[in-house]
Amino acid sequence: METSSRTAMTFSLVLLLTVTFFLVAAVRKSSSSSQEKRVFENKIPAQVPIKIKIKEEKVESFEDLKNEKWLSEFELELTNQSDKPIYFIEIMMVTDVKQSDTPYVFPIYYGRPELGDIVSKATSADIPIKPGDTYILKMGPVDGWEKIVREGRVPQALKFTAKLQIISFGDGTGYFGNTPYPPSQKASSRLLDGCGIRIVEC
Repeated sequence: METSSRTAMTFSLVLLLTVTFFLVAAVRKSSSSSQEKRVFENKIPAQVPIKIKIKEEKVESFEDLKNEKWLSEFELELTNQSDKPIYFIEIMMVTDVKQSDTPYVFPIYYGRPELGDIVSKATSADIPIKPGDTYILKMGPVDGWEKIVREGRVPQALKFTAKLQIISFGDGTGYFGNTPYPPSQKASSRLLDGCGIRIVEC
């Protein structure tokens, strides 16, 4: 009787382990299949007057997880939807790969860097992206990234997220992040409401 009981318990244990194995395998397979393509995420809100997307001819290169050159081949199509010319723009492309909780980030920009403070004015030598026009932003040198990925020191990125840093319209106005600059009077007054966010001492 005792032998029979032990046999039943052993059989139950083996069955449980087998079921667990197949469940884990199924979950891993499902997770893997969900990452068949690299994902592009646009974090720039609709109220910001630009439109971005991966250049159509570069989508396949970007999505291919086996393509080691996807980053150097990356091109972002930017359309100016404002009624002002854009003289400088910087977008941070953020990967899902981190080192010490800090993600690897790649800036991509157009225009003279000195205009990145927004308050600096454009000159006749600065060529803008006119309202309604489209410009292709290309990635700078990324040899270092490709090297550490090739050496296995970091994994390939599975997600690439676009976050706006700066837009300068060349006349002292633009955007800091997703916020218009200079801020409206109403927005400025909100910054002075409550000691927690005031610039001056309470």
